[in-house]
Amino acid sequence: MLLVGGRGRQLAMIPTMPRAVVQVLLLACLLGPRGSPGPDASSPEATVASPRPELEAERYSGMYLYAGTDTEKTAIEAAIDHATRGMPGRLIARGELLKRSEVRPSYLIRLDGRGNLSIETPGFPPEVYPLDGSELPVRNKYGDELRARLRFVEGALVQDSRTGDGGGTTRFELQADGKTLLVTRISWSPKLPGTVRFRLTYVRGP
Repeated sequence: MLLVGGRGRQLAMIPTMPRAVVQVLLLACLLGPRGSPGPDASSPEATVASPRPELEAERYSGMYLYAGTDTEKTAIEAAIDHATRGMPGRLIARGELLKRSEVRPSYLIRLDGRGNLSIETPGFPPEVYPLDGSELPVRNKYGDELRARLRFVEGALVQDSRTGDGGGTTRFELQADGKTLLVTRISWSPKLPGTVRFRLTYVRGP
């Protein structure tokens, strides 16, 4: 991941926090947060990948524009407040999680003609993954270095990312109308009291 939206700018409020602690919190907030426990048996990681990724990739290919409401954006902050409640250095962790929970204005999902699927958003580095689900080293917009992969699981496009101290999942689910794309973002870390989880709504554009 992931994965989360840049709002809080409160780093200066705790100037004496040791650098090592800040680094741990940044890792804990990695675009995926694996707060508390890792994924359970019902999560995408625990299921079998699609045997026909090329067909699924063609079905998902297209431009999707954010069409959510203010309620969705408010839910992001509520999820982060829940995940950081009571932890030491909460203001720093909350600010980093908010930044990495940034709502992307759009997603362009497309095949590149070489057996890879790319996910692109203006202002973000292109994310290009092989359809066989292989894990690759990735550096995200915020400078985090992680291992990530992309695969189709039970009809959903699932992007997993991890470091040694946390990770995240972005799950894209194209609805029956072929236009509505629900994007669920989950992040966790053993350093976080809870897991960050929220869902956003996108619609297929021209």
